[in-house]
Amino acid sequence: MTTKAQFDEAAQRLLGEEKYSNLLKSGYSRPDFCREIAQDEFVDNLYTPPTKEADLARIRRVAARLWKGDGVTGLED
Repeated sequence: MTTKAQFDEAAQRLLGEEKYSNLLKSGYSRPDFCREIAQDEFVDNLYTPPTKEADLARIRRVAARLWKGDGVTGLED
């Protein structure tokens, strides 16, 4: 299971510190971050930290539950 902190850290690494911070200030929710990461990956605008594949796998698990499951992130505190 993924914790909220693990999800947030992965999102920040993939989007970059500045973009993540700006989106967070704009009131983005975790589902919003999943969509933003999916869009950026599609157009190849994600940062490429050494942990990119593990971070994407973590985000994909949460996104799959959101979009194909019960609509809840399922993140643990």
